[in-house]
Amino acid sequence: MAKVLVLMICLVGIAVALLTRYAQAVPAGPAVRDDGPVRLLRWAVGLLSAQRAEWGQAMLGELDHIDGRGPRWRFSVSCAGAALLLPPWGRAAAAVWAMAAVAVGAACLYGLVAVRHGLGAGAWVSAVIMVVFLAGFTLAASVLLRRPGVAVPGLLGGLFVALGWQAMSGFTFYGAIAPITAPWAPLVPMIGVPLLVGVASTLRGGSAAAGRRIARLAAISGGLVLYLYGTVAVAVLGAGGPPQDTGWTVSSIINDRLGSNMTHNLVALPLMTATIGWVAATATARIRPRLTASAVLAPVTAAGPAGEASRDPVATPQEAGSAVRIRNWHRTALLLLLCAVLAATVFLAAASGLRG
Repeated sequence: MAKVLVLMICLVGIAVALLTRYAQAVPAGPAVRDDGPVRLLRWAVGLLSAQRAEWGQAMLGELDHIDGRGPRWRFSVSCAGAALLLPPWGRAAAAVWAMAAVAVGAACLYGLVAVRHGLGAGAWVSAVIMVVFLAGFTLAASVLLRRPGVAVPGLLGGLFVALGWQAMSGFTFYGAIAPITAPWAPLVPMIGVPLLVGVASTLRGGSAAAGRRIARLAAISGGLVLYLYGTVAVAVLGAGGPPQDTGWTVSSIINDRLGSNMTHNLVALPLMTATIGWVAATATARIRPRLTASAVLAPVTAAGPAGEASRDPVATPQEAGSAVRIRNWHRTALLLLLCAVLAATVFLAAASGLRG
């Protein structure tokens, strides 16, 4: 019950944050070319090592002189493939390959379990959903990994998240796939660990924007690691472990364990960790004066998200001050709302623990 309440409130917080962000977005001018091929090539260039940075910038410049949707996509895809496949790889590219290997390993292991135990069509429908989640996580991680100063603390944060949940389950295979029954135990990895990750991310990154990126990467990488571990646990245990209900077949038990593993580690855990870590990162930047200045940014443009847009070089001081004041008001209101939501989450989770 506590997990459901926390998850629903986190979804509301995400919706509020997205609406606020898009409400502040300013459309780019007609001269700005920011189509799909440009975004893909920018993503690939961000994965390059320092030795190949000049090559990446040259490819971006070359793309500006190519007209036609088809030729632009072909050029962008070929450059992205070269950035990922041709050495020397940058740290971000190596991390992307590592996370992709974890995702592929989990998907293959799921398929082996389904074939070995002869699971029905429902398991294969779940497999399609699982592949979509894994592909989305890998893509999202690749976007975050290309940011400077995010890869190492984000992956370490994901390891901390995974260890936090494993500590609550006793570091056993059955604990990885069994629900936590103690009333207060889930609150530690569910709320306490993401709060620590968000605070440490902002202090390490030096700004709220960097802290939020690190927290999101920690949520994704922690969820992937725990999902792989949970799938290994199902493959090893099968229908074994503590006694099950006598009316359940082996296939039903395994299907239930695979589904619970996916729901918790690919849906609930990343959403809760990313949202609570986001709140903690923003609150930390507000509390520490040195970080507050870094958290106040120019209005978002269509060329990039918050924290990535460049300031208008011809903007007057009055316009800049007005934009900062508006953004400060929005951020303060959003922070207060999310803090209230977090307080309500703790209260409801505590109430549900006392009742159950």
